Amino acid sequence: MADDSYDYLVLGSTPLPGLLAGLLAVEHKRRVCLVGEPFSPFRLQRSIDISIAPVTRPETLLLLKRTAAETSKLISSWGKGLISRVDPLLVAETAESIAALGHFRHLAIALGYAVEPVADRAIAEGVMLRVRDVQLLGHGRFEPALESWLTKHEVRHLDRADTELTLRKDGTARIVHNGRSVEAAQVILAGDDAVLEHLPEEARDRSLEGVPGAAMLLDAAKPLPAPYVSFLDRGVTLVQDGKVSVSALLAGDPATARVRLGSAVSRGDALRLAGETVVNTLRTSDGAPFIGLARGHKAMVIAALGPVAAFLAPALARHIAGTAPSDEAEWFAARGPTRGNQRLLAADYLAVPA
Repeated sequence: MADDSYDYLVLGSTPLPGLLAGLLAVEHKRRVCLVGEPFSPFRLQRSIDISIAPVTRPETLLLLKRTAAETSKLISSWGKGLISRVDPLLVAETAESIAALGHFRHLAIALGYAVEPVADRAIAEGVMLRVRDVQLLGHGRFEPALESWLTKHEVRHLDRADTELTLRKDGTARIVHNGRSVEAAQVILAGDDAVLEHLPEEARDRSLEGVPGAAMLLDAAKPLPAPYVSFLDRGVTLVQDGKVSVSALLAGDPATARVRLGSAVSRGDALRLAGETVVNTLRTSDGAPFIGLARGHKAMVIAALGPVAAFLAPALARHIAGTAPSDEAEWFAARGPTRGNQRLLAADYLAVPA
């Protein structure tokens, strides 16, 4: 391999690709180039990264618990205030989601999580659970620290707007930046944003489907009931870092987005929309994440991981580097491209916003 070439080209603009690129370089001694949109404190929060999700597969929750501890330890070593411990609220309001959340509760308790039901008159027909002591990335503080870590370990991070990419079907790529051309042996599309931008629809696995969405910033007069609240059936996730602003991610029909948001935050508090942008995501038809090669293409696709994506980075790095232990290797194998009934063994809860 030429001295100026890379083992991996990691594409994406959320915390996951940055963590993945750094871990491949630091833990697995690979040469890595990261290309994505650089962080800006003026940009709306387009991902909310938390170490828990209402999954129903015990192997997934077990893996997540382990990798979340690894991720938290790594980020905490960079400095204080980059990751916080919160008690998120998960809200289910349809029969299917209520059943899934009930299953999640028993599973989580068995694996050592502290989970408790919460009474709330606003959701009298549904179920609300509080999960104790969960890790949440600190938006606006985490990203500069991540950038410093990548620079320290010589992970090249290029601005997508100033970089020309040629992605080949054999999984390799050419990278042109400031008139200089280099090669990468393997392309990794790390996250929904990277897949949607760089991979044509015909190259996406049959299990993947696009989900329209939006990110909003709200000015709130009062604190939310918890720093993180997820209304599973409304496709609304709210996070409040401090006492004033609320960041919201919405998934589902744009025509009903504001109605669903209003129903989620209508507790008699004054709210004002301060900003809004489009943020589309991916989901799978079976509810399981997708990690595998593209159709007719050897680029690595990592998609539909949901809000826990960043906290799975250590396991993803081991999988890509070929050093995953047997239990992790089995987990990834079941969540690869559709082949017969293989993914039936990985199917999980899937919330479909109204």
